[in-house]
Amino acid sequence: MSPAHVLEPTYTAIKQKLLDGAWPPGSRLESARIADLVGVSMTPVRDSLNRLVGERMVDLRPGFGFHVPRLCTFDLRDLLELNLSLVGLAVKRTGQAGITDIGTGEPDLALRSRALFSGIAAAARNEALADAIESLNDRLHPFRRIEAEVLRDAEQEVADLEAMLINSPSRQTAVAMRRYHQRRISAAPRLVAMLQQAHPTRS
Repeated sequence: MSPAHVLEPTYTAIKQKLLDGAWPPGSRLESARIADLVGVSMTPVRDSLNRLVGERMVDLRPGFGFHVPRLCTFDLRDLLELNLSLVGLAVKRTGQAGITDIGTGEPDLALRSRALFSGIAAAARNEALADAIESLNDRLHPFRRIEAEVLRDAEQEVADLEAMLINSPSRQTAVAMRRYHQRRISAAPRLVAMLQQAHPTRS
């Protein structure tokens, strides 16, 4: 295992590149190339990739190495349905108190969406629930980066949810949250196709 002072920045750098879409879905992650890119040896790169496999941000195929996950329509729908369930549970746990720490000033839609759901998770005061929502934030991030190109008023939709949560979670909030997720579940085929078009398939 690599020492923490080398492993942590290596892991953070690789994870950020995955979130930024630096590698196309399905592409092979070659340890030697990444090591050169990050400026470390291959050992912390492999350790980081194995850690990301555990977080389901990287696939490990026996005999074929590490790859960026290629999610299909059904995978994306499953992630969205799970996010809806967990976020709904988190909102219920907050009671009627407003949730203020939800990143309303973030201009980037994907980061703003992440801040929204992270804020809900934090307000629920349940570490396991927060960890699960953060994991979904990571795996949904590539699709949130492009959703404004597929869904009209995606930014306004997030802003409306923020306003509802700040004022006081209510039944109306639950309805809006369900609508937010259902729109993306319905748009899953287009979101998957657009992500694939943005990154031509590589082996």
